[in-house]
Amino acid sequence: MGMNTARKLLSANIKARRSELGLTQEKLAELVDVSYQMLHDIEGCRTWVSDKTLQNLSAALGVDMYELLYPLADRANEQKNELNPHLVERLHKTMKSDIDRRLDEFFGKLR
Repeated sequence: MGMNTARKLLSANIKARRSELGLTQEKLAELVDVSYQMLHDIEGCRTWVSDKTLQNLSAALGVDMYELLYPLADRANEQKNELNPHLVERLHKTMKSDIDRRLDEFFGKLR
């Protein structure tokens, strides 16, 4: 996944979840401990996030970190899939593990 794709997914997922929770950008920025401008730039795909900010965003939005980088359409389809919930759960855990590992590698290279 390229950086532009990751930024777009992150932006779309933050906006969607923030809307679900009824949060303004200002309130979410306060919960995440970043400036309003920083959150505005993240949602606008103009800047990337640190690992700490990504963790804070996921906590404030009540989702796992990997879900912020997971396509919304796929998440919606996964939630509707009742044919084999055990398979969906295993896939969910596998993807979470893979994304967490990749994020650790990515941010490790930046240090």
